[in-house]
Amino acid sequence: MRMRQAAVVAAVVVASGSAGALGAAWFTGAAASQPGPVALVAGAYNGTQPSAIQFSADGGDVVTGIRWSSWGSRTATGRGTVGWDNCVPNCAEGLTVAVPATVTLSAPDTRGEWTVATETEHGRTITFTRSGHWVQGATS
Repeated sequence: MRMRQAAVVAAVVVASGSAGALGAAWFTGAAASQPGPVALVAGAYNGTQPSAIQFSADGGDVVTGIRWSSWGSRTATGRGTVGWDNCVPNCAEGLTVAVPATVTLSAPDTRGEWTVATETEHGRTITFTRSGHWVQGATS
């Protein structure tokens, strides 16, 4: 038993010497306790698992009633509903109906914030990025 413990300690010492803090974190278990991405930062919102996300500045594209089926370290996926305007005879006079929507958050940065949001609804998929056009806000 002591021989096996000595081998583990020696392996950790070698790993920490070559990998710096990463080796030490592996040995202490600290890496396993680090949380994955936990925040959606959008407008004044900074939190997890919002119930609504506003994708447009004019309020015409808001996914509400989101229920998150996953919230992991690489992606988060939720389903809700969005008002879809049929724009007949024009968008100002069109009929708005609630349709199912899926929201996927991905590409976490080093601060643990999502940087890509994808909305899929009514046969279309739109991707928003923090480096480009980003979501306008969210609510709990």
